[in-house]
Amino acid sequence: MDTPQSQSTQSTASAPDYCQDLVRRRDEDRWLAAGYAQGDAKRRLLALYAFHVELRNIPAAVSEPPLGEIRLQWWREALQEIRRGAPPRAHPVVEGLAAAGLADEKFEAAIERAIDAASRPLYGEAFTTIDDLTDWLAAAEATFDGLGVGLFGADEALCAAAVKAGTAFALAREGVSLAPALAAEIPARAHLISSDAAAGLQNAPPEIAPALAHLSLTRRYLKRQRGRFPLAKRLQIFTSIARGQF
Repeated sequence: MDTPQSQSTQSTASAPDYCQDLVRRRDEDRWLAAGYAQGDAKRRLLALYAFHVELRNIPAAVSEPPLGEIRLQWWREALQEIRRGAPPRAHPVVEGLAAAGLADEKFEAAIERAIDAASRPLYGEAFTTIDDLTDWLAAAEATFDGLGVGLFGADEALCAAAVKAGTAFALAREGVSLAPALAAEIPARAHLISSDAAAGLQNAPPEIAPALAHLSLTRRYLKRQRGRFPLAKRLQIFTSIARGQF
């Protein structure tokens, strides 16, 4: 069976390096922000984001939807086994998730929601309304921003604000490529959601900043939906960390 488990024989010792390299290559924004975390906090964030990357990679890695569903189920079962007390499967991201405590029951509902949402791209279903796109991005993308602050012990209100801000970020960064026909509606919706989230993030503790700083790029993505801005991106994230503004 072609599953993530068969693709890696990495040892536990290599799991943090594997997760960091994967996130660096596939999600530079979150990798840059997570780099301001220290020690175990950084490793936990990168394990979470590596899991996000693994889910996003599935549609491109399979030739037909049932194979993608098998891979999604593999991830569900890998986490379920850890909850039951079994050792993690021999995959560096699973090992990273186990070490990060992300198999804990308190994260289960959010992770299941993200895995369920990850099945949609397998079928090539188009987004026909801005509400449809927004709701899907909230589940498939912004869930990981809520989980990120949750790893730092954030309360329910802060987690909810992070999900809102993460939805705006995902709309700005991914929205047009996912739904070109909705391009005219995306900026206004992203601004609205970002403004709604701002009050909830205003008093976020400084130690949570590495899980939030990438969200400060939302407005830049809305202005520059094509092309990259590597130097400005790094400065923006640094400023966000320093000022606690997301």
